Amino acid sequence: MPKRPFISLLSFVAMLAAVLSAAIPASAQGGGVALRTVVIDAGHGGNDPGAISTDGKLQEKAVVLDIALTLGKMIKDEYPDVKVIYTRDKDVFIPLNNRADIANKNHADLFISLHCNSVPKNKTAPSGCETYVMGMSKSESNMEVSKRENSVILMEDDYSTTYQGYDPDNPESFIFFNLMQNAYFEQSLLMAELCQKHLGKGPISTNRGIKQGALLVLWRTTMPSVLVELGFITNKSDRSTLATKEKRTQLASRVFSAFKEFKEQYDDTVPSAQPEQVETTTVKVTPTVKEETVQNPEPVVKNEEPVVDNSNSFYAIQIFAVSRNIASGSSDFKGLKEIEKFKSGSIFKYTTGHFKTEQDAQAALPSVRGKFKDAFVVKVDGGNVEKVR
Repeated sequence: MPKRPFISLLSFVAMLAAVLSAAIPASAQGGGVALRTVVIDAGHGGNDPGAISTDGKLQEKAVVLDIALTLGKMIKDEYPDVKVIYTRDKDVFIPLNNRADIANKNHADLFISLHCNSVPKNKTAPSGCETYVMGMSKSESNMEVSKRENSVILMEDDYSTTYQGYDPDNPESFIFFNLMQNAYFEQSLLMAELCQKHLGKGPISTNRGIKQGALLVLWRTTMPSVLVELGFITNKSDRSTLATKEKRTQLASRVFSAFKEFKEQYDDTVPSAQPEQVETTTVKVTPTVKEETVQNPEPVVKNEEPVVDNSNSFYAIQIFAVSRNIASGSSDFKGLKEIEKFKSGSIFKYTTGHFKTEQDAQAALPSVRGKFKDAFVVKVDGGNVEKVR
């Protein structure tokens, strides 16, 4: 029997219409902007144990459920006005699409999915935490995580119909997932950045960074969403941490600190029907350029070093976006010589290159991805930075 096509044009239009008509987040329902509802998703459960330690004694489903419930209690204690909803609060199996539906139907403002990482027995297990946001990545390791976390749908009845013919082993099935989460990408990225910032303080201190993946549990959510891999259950050191109640409470506390900081910034956000006004600053990664904002038509620059004019429309390659201001010449830029910085709300977007056409930018993209695997082409117009689909 031939394989069912992933999705027809009609199905895609219907799905897109469903997303556009999905429940409006609570923050947009009047009374000012505030994070009022958070959904905490403990991965796996029931007949799906998730990842299992090499000794067979520790299962992901039990670890993340305990951390999820602890995190939820911390949020309730600190913010009694915030509604905390769990996709599961006991050892039961919840289909992936139902997890997103729970968040959407409850008008959630934030979705946090908790998991444990793993590698096959024949591979050396690394250590550390990493946080995923919805998006496309050609990284082999990112794709493997996506396949593993998505493979749970094989336990569901008629998953091919539920997920429009999605096949977890077919890379073509990942093609348009990022469209669904595109509107919330920046806020998701902020939460991911904060998760890594606080999780890096231990008890599993190796920071494996923010990554993009085509994850089914995220792609249907209509709010900022992250998937946190709290550590490698197949790593001896990480396993020891994940098996200890005290250490699991510490992990929950780290994610809570990220939530707290995210809420502070989220509550300060002012919605607008007009395009967001973006503060822009140009940074040349050389010691001879003065970093400053000027009002005069002619920029004032030390040593008469030219500054790229970003007032007109052009194309660039965004290498990352974070919540902190990174100094010129930082090793974070991995030797790239021309960096431009754009501030959008509380996020700093960093780009490289200044191209007249999208084709020129796409041609330069493979070289940049040699250093930044998740880099992508953007269009800069009057200081507004927009991802090119």
